[in-house]
Amino acid sequence: MIKNLAKILVKGLIFLVLFFLIILTIEPLFSESKNSVWTHFYAQEKNSVDILVLGNSHANAGIDEDIVKAKLNANLVSLATRGQNIYQSYYCALEAYKYQTPKVLIIENYLFYERLTLDKFIHQDPSKNDYLKRYLTFEGKKIGKVKYEESRKFFQGNFVENMFASINKHERWTDVDEIKKRLYIQDSIYRNKSIYIMSNKRAEAYELKKEYDLMTYNILPDEEIALKSIIELAKERGTERIILLTIPFYNSYRNKIDYNSFTSPFKKYVTKNPGIEYIDLNVKFPDWDNTYFTNEPVGYNQHVNYKGAIKVSNNLSNVIKTKFNYKKDRSLDYYLYNEIQKDSIKKGNRIIGNLERLNGEKRGLLVIDKPDTVIKLEGWMAIENYSSDENEMFIGLKRDNDFIYISDSKQLKRKERKDVSKYFDKTNIYDNSGFQIFINSKILEKGTYAAYLMIRNNKGEVAVKSVKKTIKIL
Repeated sequence: MIKNLAKILVKGLIFLVLFFLIILTIEPLFSESKNSVWTHFYAQEKNSVDILVLGNSHANAGIDEDIVKAKLNANLVSLATRGQNIYQSYYCALEAYKYQTPKVLIIENYLFYERLTLDKFIHQDPSKNDYLKRYLTFEGKKIGKVKYEESRKFFQGNFVENMFASINKHERWTDVDEIKKRLYIQDSIYRNKSIYIMSNKRAEAYELKKEYDLMTYNILPDEEIALKSIIELAKERGTERIILLTIPFYNSYRNKIDYNSFTSPFKKYVTKNPGIEYIDLNVKFPDWDNTYFTNEPVGYNQHVNYKGAIKVSNNLSNVIKTKFNYKKDRSLDYYLYNEIQKDSIKKGNRIIGNLERLNGEKRGLLVIDKPDTVIKLEGWMAIENYSSDENEMFIGLKRDNDFIYISDSKQLKRKERKDVSKYFDKTNIYDNSGFQIFINSKILEKGTYAAYLMIRNNKGEVAVKSVKKTIKIL
């Protein structure tokens, strides 16, 4: 009898282990967590993160990680996710501080915009998008005490369902197309830049609109408790600087709302809590026009584009100032911000190429004196003796060390250049080295820019070449 019971228990245990192994294996097919902020976070060596960011989509849009890393030689990791609020940020911090002790913690202030009490947040309608967005900070977390507590606190329904996306989203089991799509998602450490600009039509709509859904803001008592908990945790674990950061609003919107209702609580908070810094970039950049924002529906939720992110990230870096000692994952930005011209790909294999035409003409200087002009850059580039088939190609435009623009893959059109292979007597090796890159001049600030050819190979290694060409935006 006892032996039979023991066999049943062992078989049951084996079944449960196999069941959970299968569940963990198929999780990525049902979860939003692959390539999530947590995937990147857990890949960091223990206690290697210098700067940690908590926030929502405004932080994702406004803080360009590569720029901050390049200027401060720092390892910055962001746990910002779309729709995140301060209650969720607390659980992000709890999980993060298990593995890292960042020297700087940045809390992006749009976390407070929803003005939800904790009770209202917990009891949101599960079918609504705002409820579903909370999974973006939850799904990618490792199973453990923090995820267990967050599940019990924030999610209604069955605990096991909440912990495992493959069970929670069981309706996807028959969605073959969705499963195939997730199966072939590639891991990537590179983020696309928002190169689009708010249209004149949308800018005009902001001018005409008199009232918005959110005309006033405030920090609720529940939110202040969550913020205090994050700050106490950070200080207890040894974080040296805590920054509350407001990323700029579009001026036509900001001038019509009670903006003081947003800034006043933060000013009061830092007055009562010495050692906490408050940075309001609306004070630093009060007159940003539509060219600094993306082209989204008119409302209270404006995100900055790449032009805005360049300014935000440079200013934030200049405020932090501290130089760290980070040596991994050198980004494209690192080479231009640190004026490194030496090729980094292979010793003895230099970057070759030329920026041949600026807006269709062979010249060394292009002057742009009309707004909304498309800049067309044409030429070729390659790594000497290596096939250009798998190389990514970019143009870097450097005005000064506070404004550097690097083109995005969406702006590149490859051109066949068999003539280059023929000239170097390299059969087919440089056939795909040609490029056309299109940049809207509105996304550049006024000034004089030096141009650089930039290549990243399939190992993530970067090479840079100055081409002695200049673009001037009047």
